[in-house]
Amino acid sequence: MFDIPLNHFKSVMAQKFFVAPADRNYFFSRLSKIYGIHEEFWWNALQTIEKLLKAGLVLNGVSVTRHFKHDIEKLWRTHSELFGNLAVRELRRPSKLSEWIWRDESLESLLHRINSMGHPDSRYGLLSHSNHRSDLFKFDQLAFELRRRTIGLDWIVGEDFPDRRLSKFYGQPYRKVLTELPEFQIRSLHVPEGSVQAIGENLSNVVHAWNYSYFRNEMDLDRLAPATFFSVIPTAGNSYLYLLWRDLKDNGVTEQAIERITWLLDNIQIGRDAELELQRLCAAKFQE
Repeated sequence: MFDIPLNHFKSVMAQKFFVAPADRNYFFSRLSKIYGIHEEFWWNALQTIEKLLKAGLVLNGVSVTRHFKHDIEKLWRTHSELFGNLAVRELRRPSKLSEWIWRDESLESLLHRINSMGHPDSRYGLLSHSNHRSDLFKFDQLAFELRRRTIGLDWIVGEDFPDRRLSKFYGQPYRKVLTELPEFQIRSLHVPEGSVQAIGENLSNVVHAWNYSYFRNEMDLDRLAPATFFSVIPTAGNSYLYLLWRDLKDNGVTEQAIERITWLLDNIQIGRDAELELQRLCAAKFQE
């Protein structure tokens, strides 16, 4: 886990701590918007954009430990300065989207609305929210573009890890990939799969189906549940922090591991307890 090139390690950490969670937030933000659960749309939209901005920054030399918190407007200003002519600066109506749906708006305005209506206070009913017809399409475009930029702009393609899709760019910086392949995603997008009819035709069945406390009638309990509901082998996953800790415990603390752990602690906020434990393991190396 620690014997890979440093840039590869950074990329994996950005994927695990920012991009993969952002993908889940993106899925739930679209799901919420499609079904008209607007407060959750804004909350998950904020989480999506925040994580993607942080991934892009941390892979290009900017620490995101404590300075930015959840302020995506501050994050975007830093993104704009850092990425220069490759920064996301505007939103354009998709050619196949009707003009009457699209509402012209600056990127700054959209970010301000997401920042305001996605604020944690919105989850307690303390903030008002409003919606425009084109909000989802703008959010899609912004998330897509920011996700493309979750890579070190000056990293050399093929140098730190292979990517057969980009073999013709080997030896060149990733900024060239972003410039010449405007639809290319550096990372594969992983989203949940399964039938949307698993609960039946009505969205309210999410609450009532197979719910012995809140069932409305016997049909709620008699409906067949999908296989995922009663998985023979329940899904589980270890925290990546745990895997890092386990690797240090099992294989020892090397100079290479210390270099990578130091980068992690300096650039990504992982929680005080985890931070202290990783520092303790690294410090023990020097006391031997």
